[in-house]
Amino acid sequence: MTDKQKEFLRLHVICQEDYNTISNKLNESRASLSQWYEELKLERMEITKIRTLWKRKKICSDFEVFYKWYKSHEHRCDYCGITEKEISFLIENRQLETKRLATRGRSLELDRKDPKLMYDDLNNIVFACYWCNNAKTDTFTYQEFKEVGNVFSKIWKERYKNIVDK
Repeated sequence: MTDKQKEFLRLHVICQEDYNTISNKLNESRASLSQWYEELKLERMEITKIRTLWKRKKICSDFEVFYKWYKSHEHRCDYCGITEKEISFLIENRQLETKRLATRGRSLELDRKDPKLMYDDLNNIVFACYWCNNAKTDTFTYQEFKEVGNVFSKIWKERYKNIVDK
């Protein structure tokens, strides 16, 4: 992907500017922009997924600010440390199950470290796996649940090890 195509994605999908404005800013024809739109479908879909999360959680920051935050943070549960790749591996090997897998569990979620605060402050938001996010509820403090997350981490590592060692 070229720098101009990256800027096109930023302007069109993130900032939601129209083709005329983008065409002028990038000094590119509308035909080129339309071609890029098709070529960059997977990238557009990823950004759209992040925008949907931003809207659903009613995060108060500008979408571009949230998008940069989202892309700059490691996608690992802040409590137990599991990654989406590890979650997929454990699910595929029937070591992680929930009746909600159709809607939750396959990807990391956003959790508020302090549940009394809304999603106003990006410093209050962390990635959490379904199991940690579900168990933490609004009952535990961030620091208390970090300790619980350590126990979950040991369980995930043991399950992972059992599969690899077979």
